[in-house]
Amino acid sequence: MKSLLSFFFVSSLLSSVWAQFPNGMPYQSIPTPSNVALPSYLGNVIDHSVPQPIDIKRITDAYPYTDNNGDPQVWYPTHEYPKIQVWNVDQTLFKLLTWSILDGTTYQEVQSLSGDIYPSYWSNVDPDLIWSFQENGDIKKYTVSTNITQTVASLSGYEYVQMGPGEGNFDKNDHYVALVGKKTNGDLDVIVYDLQTLQTVTVRTFPGAWGSGGLGFPDLVDWVSVSQSGNYVVIMWNHNTTSDSNPYIENGNSHYGVEVYNTVDMQFQNRIIKYGNHGDLGYATDGSEVLVQFYGMYGGGTLYMHKLDGTESNIVLSTNPDFGVAGHVSCRNINRPGWAYITHSMPAQSGQMVAVKLDNSGEVEHFGHHFSSATSYNQAAMAVASPNGDLICFKSDFGTGPNTTPSVSYSFVGKLANTSSIQSNQTSEFHIYPNPAMILLE
Repeated sequence: MKSLLSFFFVSSLLSSVWAQFPNGMPYQSIPTPSNVALPSYLGNVIDHSVPQPIDIKRITDAYPYTDNNGDPQVWYPTHEYPKIQVWNVDQTLFKLLTWSILDGTTYQEVQSLSGDIYPSYWSNVDPDLIWSFQENGDIKKYTVSTNITQTVASLSGYEYVQMGPGEGNFDKNDHYVALVGKKTNGDLDVIVYDLQTLQTVTVRTFPGAWGSGGLGFPDLVDWVSVSQSGNYVVIMWNHNTTSDSNPYIENGNSHYGVEVYNTVDMQFQNRIIKYGNHGDLGYATDGSEVLVQFYGMYGGGTLYMHKLDGTESNIVLSTNPDFGVAGHVSCRNINRPGWAYITHSMPAQSGQMVAVKLDNSGEVEHFGHHFSSATSYNQAAMAVASPNGDLICFKSDFGTGPNTTPSVSYSFVGKLANTSSIQSNQTSEFHIYPNPAMILLE
């Protein structure tokens, strides 16, 4: 009887682990179904077109309001971007912009947010904590359970300070963050800051790199971010203003493409690609830190993985023409390293969302279609993975809204629909021993 109970204990545990992800397989190009209707607010539909059905839940609705002139308006609140996490680290809460906190299961509002913590980012270690990096240089901590905001530090001497700008992240341990500061003379500072000691670690100045660009839009830099380990700072130079034939020169050093620096001293390490495009920072299956990036200058239909130590660049997925010229990458699945979550933005290019294994296998998991007409940027699906990688949040109009002002768009959450059985092709990744506590992952 004891061994039988042990078997059921292990089976139940493994079922909860295995069943949350679709089966891994080679990529399939699957057209968007035309017979799936927009679900009602908090309603669900099932995408049966992909190899395993995906449950899709609508979690936002139109928000009517009256403007300052007394005229009725409507707003469609959605999540922000595939590189900005929407769930807290234990996935019990969901942040909709810097506007509202939702329950992570029911998606009912549990708390509104104040604009004084915009822009806001979930902590990667504390499910009750939100960080805010203000344009005036203030660094704030917001505790959800107490609804209390603290200004814990302030950076001075800059016209404008931002993380990214817009696409940056701090490391998975809430240790280091890289901020960019605009000086009045057009210089751009990369400021490495220690969130544990609340001290500046190092500053590297790139003379004139901000230039005449507006606040939040440097002339020469696209984005700056700390890698997930905190070991590296990555700079993606703007490929519209810098290139190998027209580099930005700083003290005799040429800058373009995607460059990697040591976090603690901002010393240049290597250039991992000479043409930067949309991508995110994550981990490969072998434990290497990587930039997962769309094709760059090499043509459509390819997804590349560039190791941050400069040792290797590989194509991890080639699906031309499905990737085409529009798509997004999310590696915010920090508790499930080894995967990147990819959106095919245009429905004519299949309109799919897939998790791609970051090795040379070409394996993907089909997370369904986003059903968006994507007739405006606000309707681009921009799928972001949850910390555990078992959920994705994406935007869509479900084909109902043209390019209007405002654009019709809602946020949805997708997950594997059927979690009742263990998939036989996944059991080979585990070995079960007689002691139920001994489960070896390979």
